[in-house]
Amino acid sequence: MLNTSKSVRTAGFMMAAVFTAKISGMLRDIIIASIYGTSAEAAAYSSASLILVYFFDIGITAAVSSVFIPVFNEYLEKGEKQKAHEFSNTFLNIVLITSVIITFFGMLAARPIVSLIAGGLIHDTYILAVQLVRILFPMLIFAGTAFTFVAILQSYDEFTIPSIISLASNLIIIIYLIFWNKHFGIYGLAVATVVGWVAQAFVQVPSLIKKGYRYRPIINLKNTGIKKAGILVLPFLISTWVQPINALVNIHLASWLNEGRAVVALDYAHRVYLIIVGVFTYTLSNLIFPSLSRTNTSTNKEQFTALIRNSLNTVLYFVTPLMTGFIILRRPIIKLIYERGAFDSFSTELTSKALLYLSIGMVGFAVKEIMNKAYFATQDARTPMKVSVLGILVNIALSIILSKTMGLAGIALASSIASILIAVLLVFFMQRRYGGIFDKKNLWNYSKTLTASLVMGIIVYFLHSYFTKNIITSTILVKLLAVAIPGLTGIAVYIPLTLLMGLDMARLPFKIFKKDP
Repeated sequence: MLNTSKSVRTAGFMMAAVFTAKISGMLRDIIIASIYGTSAEAAAYSSASLILVYFFDIGITAAVSSVFIPVFNEYLEKGEKQKAHEFSNTFLNIVLITSVIITFFGMLAARPIVSLIAGGLIHDTYILAVQLVRILFPMLIFAGTAFTFVAILQSYDEFTIPSIISLASNLIIIIYLIFWNKHFGIYGLAVATVVGWVAQAFVQVPSLIKKGYRYRPIINLKNTGIKKAGILVLPFLISTWVQPINALVNIHLASWLNEGRAVVALDYAHRVYLIIVGVFTYTLSNLIFPSLSRTNTSTNKEQFTALIRNSLNTVLYFVTPLMTGFIILRRPIIKLIYERGAFDSFSTELTSKALLYLSIGMVGFAVKEIMNKAYFATQDARTPMKVSVLGILVNIALSIILSKTMGLAGIALASSIASILIAVLLVFFMQRRYGGIFDKKNLWNYSKTLTASLVMGIIVYFLHSYFTKNIITSTILVKLLAVAIPGLTGIAVYIPLTLLMGLDMARLPFKIFKKDP
């Protein structure tokens, strides 16, 4: 799949769509940061919104992404479209009912939830976070609907609309911030966030109708797909809990640092991190997942391992230099994006420190995402579940230990170490089972990628040092040049160098514009 120009163009267009949506999210964050900085209100909103996001990730996202698509694809492969739609409607209605129940009890239990997860917030910030959690909880209902719609569309190989749904919610929040924030403040921002999730669900409806999907208020628990999903869902849920549980632990520990400002800094650093690594990794993993599911279903193991191998080679080629660039340019990146208005130099320093240590785990995060999709496609629940539990325990232990000696930096570093450990173990066990995932050729190619990234990093470092020592003013143009010149120079060094080294992945960017014969 990854070797054809058509597939590469699809991935390229999908990345462009995701990047556009992410840029709108960055603009949203820039405006929020300029208004609220890392203030008490910002700490309350970040804590509340992150609690809801990770509640959703633990309870619903994993079920949709890991269970729905493989089962739905089995029906499509057999030509049983009607049964597939019956399964999807029952699944959606179960998600809706579950979301409503969680929302109801979550709003009632907002105070103990905030106490458990962000108990280090000072009293007034804590009370505000509780109020915001109650406002935000209904977003789970619409988020569950939106993600189920995404899974249906991706199963039909429709990736563009699912890639840009967040654009709708980001625009709603941006409009609110510009025109109404001065009247309704942080409470109105929470309401706008919920409305944004409503938009994410309904913007997909026209595409669903074109694919022939029709919603029906049915729940058929005897459906074979629902039975299979019910058996698989808990182990798969546990296997995808690493990121949200680790994040919730991080929020708790960060809430005790810098009067809660560390929560905001970690949140902003994580958002910047995901804008780059997330665009590429999520695009690739979502693009290959339906194909992996269909390939594994058809028992074509050779093609299955080739898809995983090509995906890993691709993600390593692109993410390794990104990691290098982020580590070196972390401070000018944060200054460019956030430092204005209420977001001061202290906020920049705190956020860039978090970004440095998060970036160390960038390759691990990317590989983990690809491998999780591979295990989901095989409907193997036990392996990723065991690895994920180990990763959660390692992260919790390291976060507690390192936060005491390194503060916020220790929390971010613990998360990176856990991601790397999980990635290595997932690859190891898949290699042992199927073979052909990693061999001497792969390792040799990655050594070339590392070497090219190191050379690029040295050049970027010296350019960055020149700007730091010789440029004193901090206009927006200077901030932009401090990131753009070293960054673009790094790209101009990395791609030709990897071409000279004979890496096939270096030709992928050019295939986006190549027409199939």
